[in-house]
Amino acid sequence: MSSSANRRRLLTQSPGVDAEFSVTRYLAHLARSGFGATRAAPARPRLALGAGDIGVTFIGHATVLVEMDGVTLLTDPVLSQRLFVIKRLVAPGLPEGGLPDLDVVLVSHGHHDHLDVPTHRGLAKRSTVAVVARNLTDLVERAGYERVVELDWEQRYEHKGIAIRALEVNHWGTRGLLGDRRGYTGFLIEGPSGTVFFPGDTAYTPLFRQYGERFSIDVAILPIGAYRPDSFRRVHMNPEDAWQAFVDLKARHLVPIHWGTFVLSYEPVDEPPTWIHTLAAAAGRESDLALLQHGEGRVFSRAVATRTAER
Repeated sequence: MSSSANRRRLLTQSPGVDAEFSVTRYLAHLARSGFGATRAAPARPRLALGAGDIGVTFIGHATVLVEMDGVTLLTDPVLSQRLFVIKRLVAPGLPEGGLPDLDVVLVSHGHHDHLDVPTHRGLAKRSTVAVVARNLTDLVERAGYERVVELDWEQRYEHKGIAIRALEVNHWGTRGLLGDRRGYTGFLIEGPSGTVFFPGDTAYTPLFRQYGERFSIDVAILPIGAYRPDSFRRVHMNPEDAWQAFVDLKARHLVPIHWGTFVLSYEPVDEPPTWIHTLAAAAGRESDLALLQHGEGRVFSRAVATRTAER
């Protein structure tokens, strides 16, 4: 690697930076995204779940409400209007009446678009447990959680009959401009109604094939955005990568996330959802793709076909 690339990587702490990357151009691109108005996300009724159902509601970016077996989980909550210079394109898609009581909050890593401290402090909590990647406790321990549980890869935590397992993915965890030991992880959520895989942020990894052999995954919640320039694919997936991950995981349903909420890269905002839909259609699996809009939810059942929440 050239010395200029090394300097850029040192500045950003990102494995996705190479000699072609201009920090100045990138920051200007992010700043330009903040001039437009933030679109409202329509409030929809909360999903109605029956026995054996899994409910997934796309709040925005990597924030997803997962409901199963009487347990509510929220992934990587970020509800703030701005992250430094980055402004939301779409407001959080919260259910009518707001978020339900949360049993578990999952945090995959410490990047600011996945761990927003003001959001954690503002979440209503009722005996809520935060399950976080390695060395993230100090960031959320004063947010009012009943307990903060750190998981390293392959460690498990059980809560109200739901097992949460940390699994290795292909990303990095540094939060600031200096190197640190912040961890990163994906989560496998297992309950009587089924299994959900949420990797947080990740590039493609052959580990997905192993997970497809080890686990019976019903719903894969996979990121599909932030992949341009091409070097960003060292840490993120484009839709083609995400589709291959879906196939490798042998999951029954795919819920794409990490698109359309913040401008973090150079691809057009509407490219990731269009691309993933094209791939699903080409594979004859459109019915297995749950391409949710902000605030939209879907109920997945092992016994019957999925059904979309009434609007």
